[in-house]
Amino acid sequence: MEQVKVLRQLYALHQTKGIGAKSARALVNFFGNIAAVFEFDKMPDGQDQNPKLMALRAGIKQFIATSDCESSAQKEKDFIERNKIELIELGSEDYPALLSECCDAPLAIMVRGSLPTSPFWISVVGTRRASVQGLDFCRSIIRELAPLNPVIVSGLAKGIDYCAHQTALELGLPTVACLAHGLNQIYPKEHYSVAQQIEKHGALLTEFWSQSPFHASNFLQRNRIIAGLSHVTLVIESADKGGSLITAKFANDYNREVFAVPGNPYQRAHQGCNQLIKDHQAHMVTETADIVRIMGWSHCHSESKFNVDIDSTQRAILKSVHLKPYIHKDELSRVLNLNAGMIQGALLQLELLGLLLTQSGCCVLSNRGVRALD
Repeated sequence: MEQVKVLRQLYALHQTKGIGAKSARALVNFFGNIAAVFEFDKMPDGQDQNPKLMALRAGIKQFIATSDCESSAQKEKDFIERNKIELIELGSEDYPALLSECCDAPLAIMVRGSLPTSPFWISVVGTRRASVQGLDFCRSIIRELAPLNPVIVSGLAKGIDYCAHQTALELGLPTVACLAHGLNQIYPKEHYSVAQQIEKHGALLTEFWSQSPFHASNFLQRNRIIAGLSHVTLVIESADKGGSLITAKFANDYNREVFAVPGNPYQRAHQGCNQLIKDHQAHMVTETADIVRIMGWSHCHSESKFNVDIDSTQRAILKSVHLKPYIHKDELSRVLNLNAGMIQGALLQLELLGLLLTQSGCCVLSNRGVRALD
């Protein structure tokens, strides 16, 4: 279909009074696809049982005929072509599969760069006023998940968001930045250079047009996309109110897994995460292995990867655990004369490779771990 026609239809669906993200999706579901909504001479079965949708359709019919709809669609088409932006409609094979499952998924997204392909998508969110400890934890957990080559998703905001994107770029991991505005700008402006790097190694993604007004409510809409794109949403530092908690709520509503980092109950920056855990709205995460274990990601590597990147320290650990199953990591540290950081990092790598399992600090080899010693 001619792109300007698609844009006219999208503009009408979004600008007609009374239509929001959920009702727009309901219209598309009811009529079958976006184009079918605008086949006004065709009346689907069951229209009598859906008077609300039929009323919305009548409003759309009036709006799409306006000069405003036509001119706005043409302007956006010109902008897309000038800036090499990809318009991806809901229902197309290029539309992110996880996002398409959400009841309020955007009818179309605009992408600059290339959407990565990976079985592991992780959204990392948190406060704009992150502590040194919060930033360190963010870097550490992404670094330790790097063997999975996950896609790191965030919102390009200051603090945890920026740290997540920057760490992914430093490690050569794909990353996606979800924007609360059109691709005609970058907010905040000081993140322009990192946005350029994200475009080269992942994608800038938005549902907003270049002509869309920049409202505070845009961030709430953006947050549902952050949650919808990923298998996991990780919250690192959040006050008792804020966008991170809204993202976590969206993720829970979409039946995705949410993880939160606990913190000092007397510090406001940790109250949101603590409350998520307290209300059973998030798994508590104190180390990367928590995510790997709960998501079952330690079993997602192919056999060929189990014999790769096992250094002498990791092999020594496997031998020690084989000789003494359920040995505690503290005892392993003493036996092998390794400090806590070294033993923790090595254990995590072995768990990611599916060679070793840990529970309450105790270690045991998997069947594959036993075979790796042969």
